[in-house]
Amino acid sequence: MNEEQSNQLTDDFSKIPKLKDIGRYYVNNFVKDVAAKLPEGFLILDAGAGECAYKKYFSHCQYKSVDLAVGDDKWCYQHLDYIAPLDDLPIDDNVFDAVLSTQVLEHLSKPQESLCELYRVLKKNGTLYLTAPMAQAEHQIPYDFFRYTSYGLKHLLMTAGFSSIDVKPMGGCFVRWAYELPSVINLFPRIGYTKGEFNLNGLLLMPLRRMVSALVILLQIILIYLDRFDDTGKDTWGWQVIAIK
Repeated sequence: MNEEQSNQLTDDFSKIPKLKDIGRYYVNNFVKDVAAKLPEGFLILDAGAGECAYKKYFSHCQYKSVDLAVGDDKWCYQHLDYIAPLDDLPIDDNVFDAVLSTQVLEHLSKPQESLCELYRVLKKNGTLYLTAPMAQAEHQIPYDFFRYTSYGLKHLLMTAGFSSIDVKPMGGCFVRWAYELPSVINLFPRIGYTKGEFNLNGLLLMPLRRMVSALVILLQIILIYLDRFDDTGKDTWGWQVIAIK
């Protein structure tokens, strides 16, 4: 991604600090690992690419992107190669060496049909790299439909035709709690200066809000440390998946 494209991103979630969005931190690391493993010249489709925030990691590959371009009305979708629903891709069979799809499956009203399409456009022995949440607040409303267990993901992928499926948790229960903690801060009313309004309750509660914010950060650090003791992964925030056609 060149500098001009990068400057046009309205939500570059690849740069979000770890404690601000722990879930996205795990997804970002997964994408970086995927990009580092792909050979030069590989043809990869970013399915549900949004603003193509991850394009910069695949400069050594042939990167293509597709999105329905409805998830966030503030995003810039002009860099997409295809604007289409993932359950009906305008792409020939057996084209791509790899498909990347991160935090997209929950937004698809037809997840099974979409995974079948991703399977179809992959070459034989091509790989799907996917992440999906199991615990996340509603977002990009009203385009937010599902949450997934590991068994649900395996079922959908097997039904789509994938024969080799590896599903791993992105952190354990402590990471999940650390991810969810900042939502407490959002319950406090804001002063409202940025919107040209004034909220007296927001002003009066500001000292308490700051104290809670500091406590949340401290608890997040402790919880992330404790996560090493959760070796089950059954109460995770989300999943990372590698599935081979």
